[in-house]
Amino acid sequence: MGYKSMTLGSTYESGVSDVVEEFYTPVLGKSVRYDRIAGFFSSSCLAVVARGMSEFITNGGKMRLITSPRLNSDDASIIQRFTKDPDSFTAEELGLDVEHISDEFVRDHVKAMGWMLQQGLLDIRLALVCDSSGKVCVNEDVVETGLFHQKVGIFTDQDGDQISFSGSINESASAWISNDEEFKVFKAWDDTKTYFESDRKRFEEIWNGQRDNVKIFNLPSAVKNKLIVYSKDFNSDSISLKKYLAKKKYEFDFNDSSIPLFYFQADALNKWKSQCNCRQLFEMATGCGKTRTAIAGVKYLLDAKDKLVVIVSTPQNTLTKQWIGEFDKLNVSFDEIVLVDGTNHNWRTDFATLLRKNNLGISNHVAIFTTHTTASSGDFITIIKNNIGNFVDTVFVGDETHWLGAGKLQRALLPEYQYRIGLSATPSRWFDDEGTALLSNYYGDNHFEFSIKDALMSVNPITSKHFLVKYYYYLSKVGLTREEGVEYGKITQKLKRLSLSKKDKPEEAEKYNRLLEKRADIIKNAENKYKVFDRLIKNLKKDGTLEDLIIFVSPQQIDNVLEILKENGVKSHKLTQKEGTKSEPRYGGLSERQYIISKFKEKEYQALVAIKCLDEGIDIPTACRGIMLASSSNPREYVQRIGRIIRQDVGKNFAYLYDFFVDSICDIDGEKDFEKKIREKEVVRIEEIAANAINSAEITNILLS
Repeated sequence: MGYKSMTLGSTYESGVSDVVEEFYTPVLGKSVRYDRIAGFFSSSCLAVVARGMSEFITNGGKMRLITSPRLNSDDASIIQRFTKDPDSFTAEELGLDVEHISDEFVRDHVKAMGWMLQQGLLDIRLALVCDSSGKVCVNEDVVETGLFHQKVGIFTDQDGDQISFSGSINESASAWISNDEEFKVFKAWDDTKTYFESDRKRFEEIWNGQRDNVKIFNLPSAVKNKLIVYSKDFNSDSISLKKYLAKKKYEFDFNDSSIPLFYFQADALNKWKSQCNCRQLFEMATGCGKTRTAIAGVKYLLDAKDKLVVIVSTPQNTLTKQWIGEFDKLNVSFDEIVLVDGTNHNWRTDFATLLRKNNLGISNHVAIFTTHTTASSGDFITIIKNNIGNFVDTVFVGDETHWLGAGKLQRALLPEYQYRIGLSATPSRWFDDEGTALLSNYYGDNHFEFSIKDALMSVNPITSKHFLVKYYYYLSKVGLTREEGVEYGKITQKLKRLSLSKKDKPEEAEKYNRLLEKRADIIKNAENKYKVFDRLIKNLKKDGTLEDLIIFVSPQQIDNVLEILKENGVKSHKLTQKEGTKSEPRYGGLSERQYIISKFKEKEYQALVAIKCLDEGIDIPTACRGIMLASSSNPREYVQRIGRIIRQDVGKNFAYLYDFFVDSICDIDGEKDFEKKIREKEVVRIEEIAANAINSAEITNILLS
């Protein structure tokens, strides 16, 4: 049974589907020949192209590989030497370090590569790319020629049928497993035959040295011999792609879920399962897969229960839709789902009907996606209490659950939900011990933690990078104007007078809190920040780094910031609570907010100017620069904002965070005392952010100065 017995897609996208399991493995397992044009020659290339070769080897498969050596532009002599005597090159000079590959499964596959060379099952040719004048191209120029920009692979099965694929995907672990890559598949026997023939012709012409812009060389004997020597104890039965993935892709699995997990996610769920009847608060850094972890927990309950009601509550509709998409992406399905919030005018009827259908056994596994505001409303609670009793298994997932410790939102934490998952990077509520204690009691005191520091220090086994991107932190000092300083002093005097009376009089306590907010706003909206911000934008533009930027502002700042960006020729868009969350045809079925975010990801906007709504949950991994123009001393706010910037993404090596530090007041009585108090409040935030920054010592010196 060959390719014609398989269901092959026309397009595969590694950011959407599992291209290894859905395409690479099954096709290779039915193949007897594999011809491949792949990018640069390196040890990782050798490790990955040899991956999953056990079935291919069993078939007596033979492989031809065209790849390009990495030639250094700083050493012209190395290029001349290669063209005259490529056989003199060592493995190290070509980027192959066979002996120091740390992963045992990768090591086995490199051994397989050497064994295939020894047995004549593999032939590797190195392509030296030339420009239109015949000059040899170095690393920086090879991609521009187009030869290795589009990657090509051709498979042949035992029946002689052939397929090809071409697109952006390279022959590396990150490309096949984690990168957002795309390739198209063409068959020699259907209406895509023309494209297949083009791929086949291209490979054969390059392999046989029939293209003027490519010079072909056999694999240097020094490299070949090293691989063959390294493969002496190779056993073809010892290599397995599934074994490789079990180790390399996801090091641990939650033993009751079919969703692959990282070790800390599995630890969280095993802890959740073992205590308090599946009740747990997961304190996990932004960008470390809280959503995936929760969905794996829900999947476990779906498999275990004949009937289950799933309720997912989030702070806003945009996040709710993001959750629906994540369930979809992980192939976790329900008999029926309903969106229960203000964007669905019939939500009360839809909600009650779905719960009744669950009670009657018409829809056994159902999901309700809602917001914290709706989940805590009287109508929602009434419908729950009328339709869910002790006999109905229900799991409640509270995303950014710290919000549910406040005021009326606490009512969403119903005792009727016997299974509970709370998610938050910052579950402790600022100056609200009562609300924090309520959350602990509801989800269980012994919560699970995986902090920003843990994520910055732990390595993702898929990408060999840390789970979060390491970041630089830059401070700009500003001072208050005289008018702002005077106002700050007046409010401080009023607070002193109220500090005692507020304990006994509720109305005085409320007045005290309003004054605290008003005084904090003076620091947050300091006039002098605009000059420094303008200078920062000009410097970023001059350096060519003004893109993928999120600017966090207050409502009072947004118009001035947008005007400064406009004056500097920066393409930007605001993102506030006013941008719609309801799907609209004019946005291609997206909401206005989703549409704006999509344009930012596509780099149509260089910057987003955000008020609050980007503080939590919304996934924009392309953002690598953040400017905190309006910062408070609330840890939840600045920790969440850091999390927006330091998510991993393809090609993202570092993140950059810019902050503003108010540390002086102009010409008022008692200014030194005020400056000390302001500085103390600012330093708490700065020290916490700087603690995990690459340049933390630099920030410490600034504070000491």
